[in-house]
Amino acid sequence: MKKFLATAVLGGVLALGLGGAAKAEFPEKNVRIIVPFSPGGAVDFTSRLIAEVGSDYLGGQKIIVENMPGGGAVVGQSYVARAKPDGYTVLAYTSSVINNPIVKKTPYTYKSFQTLAMYCLDPEVVIAPSDSAFANVADLVKASKSGAVSIATPGHSTSHHIAALVLAKEAGAQFNYIHNESAAMQFQQVMGGHVDAAFVSMGEALSNAKDGRIKILGVMSEERVPAMPDVPTLAEVGLPALDHMATFRGLAVPAETPREVVDKLAAALEKVVADPRFVEGMNKGGYPIAYRGPDAFSTYVDKVAVVMEEILPTLKKPE
Repeated sequence: MKKFLATAVLGGVLALGLGGAAKAEFPEKNVRIIVPFSPGGAVDFTSRLIAEVGSDYLGGQKIIVENMPGGGAVVGQSYVARAKPDGYTVLAYTSSVINNPIVKKTPYTYKSFQTLAMYCLDPEVVIAPSDSAFANVADLVKASKSGAVSIATPGHSTSHHIAALVLAKEAGAQFNYIHNESAAMQFQQVMGGHVDAAFVSMGEALSNAKDGRIKILGVMSEERVPAMPDVPTLAEVGLPALDHMATFRGLAVPAETPREVVDKLAAALEKVVADPRFVEGMNKGGYPIAYRGPDAFSTYVDKVAVVMEEILPTLKKPE
């Protein structure tokens, strides 16, 4: 009997030790970031920058970026929501996770995900072809009231589509929306002069504006942005400021992911955001860094969700 008890106790201790070791070893394989958009946009660029730097903080394991576009990000978001909650499948997390379930039938809500980190908060800007006759956003709004003005979006119910809808509602504009599957396609339409304007994040617009391929008509912020001091705010030209329409970018995992795994990924991401290589890459790309950890990011997302629940009910049916 004593021998049996001793064996049982030893077995239990070994089991606990092995279990603890298994948890401590995360990650044991590469981690994937699923980008629910096509290559070429800000989410893709910044996710790849995280992957490049972040592999140094995951015990030698690599971070692999996989693009999974479709349905205005629903395809990729659905994939991660259904993924095994083990920390190895991470979502490039944007406001479309909030917006899509409000306006479309999806197998998830934003609560289906556990936030890891926000790393960027990017003001919204309005862009036009480089030879556009519009000098500012007020000109665009005025023209829309007397004729069709076409607006390219990277997808129905994306944050940029929502920004245009909010401006249209607040300013009485009439926009004709041309929805695409990616920001890259959206920019191609603007640069090619196929549409009158588009709503995008500042980081996406800066390099193209500096190269003269587009012009920036205005920025949705309380004050002018130092990176583009000649661009007026919407308030300066007599329109609502709409500074709450900034684009956030972050990372998340399925909601049931164990907290110890969440904490390990979050700790690695906090180091990534502070890494000089990441900071340099973000600065070169024109993407403003804004870090929030899992809990602070979750609180921010909850606040955005409240606003979107008020704004989006009229978008139940895609245009």
